[in-house]
Amino acid sequence: MWNPPTGPPNDVPLRPADVRREIAQAIDAARARDRELRARAAALARRGIEAAGEVEDATDAAAEARDLAKRALERAEESARGGQRADAARWTGAARVFALRLRDARARVAALEAELPAIAARRQGVDSALAANVAGLTQVAVARLASLSVRKAAKLQASVDEACAELAAPVDGMVAAAERDARAAREEAAAGVGAGAADGETEGVGVDDLEDEVDLDAADPLLDELRAELGIDDAAPAPAPASEPEPESQPESEPAGRR
Repeated sequence: MWNPPTGPPNDVPLRPADVRREIAQAIDAARARDRELRARAAALARRGIEAAGEVEDATDAAAEARDLAKRALERAEESARGGQRADAARWTGAARVFALRLRDARARVAALEAELPAIAARRQGVDSALAANVAGLTQVAVARLASLSVRKAAKLQASVDEACAELAAPVDGMVAAAERDARAAREEAAAGVGAGAADGETEGVGVDDLEDEVDLDAADPLLDELRAELGIDDAAPAPAPASEPEPESQPESEPAGRR
């Protein structure tokens, strides 16, 4: 078994028909590889735009969750100071849910920010592979055409040159089109999302949310961080119940007079 461009074993000369067939196969293979690489470049371009947009979304989500958690903590403290222990517990539970959303949004931002340079590196790898694809076809042609007469080699060389020019065409236009499509899709998705007014104090938190969260204690470090920013204690003491009024003192009876 052997593969171009190493040549046939034992330097056995190839027939012109074999050379033409191998050149045609090499051109077809190079074109198929080129289509694959260009599709990959377009997909990476789209993913780059999507990831950048997702970073913005996750950053906004983190900011919103942070704000809601702080507001819930403030309400919890107000309730605790007013002696409304049940309300204080409810608001603290809501703050935990928002804190977990903040944690998840931060993790999402970190993952996406790590993905963006990886996408750029893969994009550079595609560019290198495109150039190597052209070089590989050229190498096959050099190895095979040397065994043909000048006239026959010139005809096949023209086919190789045409294919190489096609393969060497810049991929920038396809990449730009893919990025435009990704931006348009993002804008369309954003336009379709209702901008319903959000109630900053009660939005998205209920009994089901608290029951669905299996790791509420993981929110405590974040809650401590937010409490420190707000300047409130971990648990504001509830005011002591009002004491009963003391009975009015009764005047002492006068001592009996002396007889």
